[in-house]
Amino acid sequence: MYAAGLAWLYAYADFERGAGLGGGPPFERGLERTSRLLADLGNPHDGLRIVHVAGSKGKGSVCALVASAAEAAGLRTGLYTQPHLHTFRERFQIDGEPIHQASFTRLVAQARDAVKGTCSASLGAPTTFEISTAMALAWFRMQGVDLAILEVGLGGRLDATNVVSPDVTAVTTIVREHTRLLGDTLPAIAREKAAIAKPGVPMLVSSQPADVLAAIRDVAVAAGADVEVVPALATDGTAAWRDGRATTIARDPQSGDTLPLGLAGPHQARNAGLAYAICRALGDRGLPIPRDAIRAGFAAARWPGRLELVGNDPPVVVDGAHTVEAVEVVVETLRRQLNLRRGPVIFGALRDKSVRPMAEALRPFATRLVVIQPGHPRGMPSGAVLDQLDGLPGATAVLNAASALALARDAARPGQAVLATGSLAVAADIRAAAGIPVDTDPSVLVNP
Repeated sequence: MYAAGLAWLYAYADFERGAGLGGGPPFERGLERTSRLLADLGNPHDGLRIVHVAGSKGKGSVCALVASAAEAAGLRTGLYTQPHLHTFRERFQIDGEPIHQASFTRLVAQARDAVKGTCSASLGAPTTFEISTAMALAWFRMQGVDLAILEVGLGGRLDATNVVSPDVTAVTTIVREHTRLLGDTLPAIAREKAAIAKPGVPMLVSSQPADVLAAIRDVAVAAGADVEVVPALATDGTAAWRDGRATTIARDPQSGDTLPLGLAGPHQARNAGLAYAICRALGDRGLPIPRDAIRAGFAAARWPGRLELVGNDPPVVVDGAHTVEAVEVVVETLRRQLNLRRGPVIFGALRDKSVRPMAEALRPFATRLVVIQPGHPRGMPSGAVLDQLDGLPGATAVLNAASALALARDAARPGQAVLATGSLAVAADIRAAAGIPVDTDPSVLVNP
């Protein structure tokens, strides 16, 4: 039953998987379709207390930190994020637990009935993301969550999540991405992201270039939202491994006390600053998250596949970095904060990526590249990666994640570490190959 429900959901157009989209994603009527779906489900989003987070980089980490703090404060907390590592059910979480297969199957049955009413000549068929967004909101209502935290899927203005009335909105770091859909410049992309602004709802924004902030502010002010630019949390620049997580110590911006983070890297200090401000803003709007809960929640935060240690002797680290900027941050954090300076890199990417710049960004760390095709519908064949690398020394293609991990481990010299990166799908494949217990989805037949 679960596999059939998943196959039904995947049968619709899906930008993430590159399925059923033709010339481009059918976003034009997406908000209308999502609103119609929700209406047929009884408008479950009405009255939900919601945090809505957009941005290019770090929005998942911000959502995870806020969710962990809210749970520590005793709030029943729903979390809707994407993409997933191993099972689609990871996208629907309450208090850190993915939805069970039986509950997911029941949600699919309800969504099927709603989709029948939504499909029309004027609106067209909904997308996988539109349907799953409606399902998540319906589940959060059924489960009586105190707070729902929603990560924007793509952009913001036309994203299916933009039908909600949140208590707080936030925008994380903006980088060039999806330029065909969002615009060719950082300010243009920022304007799309900032369009989640709502009248009278505070918008919190990570520090970034002046032209980006100006674009965000223009959109938010026009919508009637106040904007606050939030600095990164101060750290001492060191990091350590704890329970497989790269962790660091920051400073509480209110008290100056130490604030442990279950994440590491300069980007995570920036994300944690934004998450801290969100927690404080929720308190101002009647959902208090005390400082001791923020402290406990940030320390306990888990975001698998992000600077995660999945093996020892040699250390094996996975990270879902899939842009040049993200790869540079991972390399810097490993070398400067975690004292892992060199080693073999397992590398793969999705088909829409330019891999040569990422490979160049890996040079300070990589003693060699072991290339795989990620186990994802849009995974780039390893031969195509090698073609883009155009004879980059030390690059070798292998058949699968298990072979790549074995080769990289054998190639690692004393004091070196193995890094797997280039895509969250690569991180997922190597996590499984390294023996991390994972709950995977069944294979389903879907349209390419």
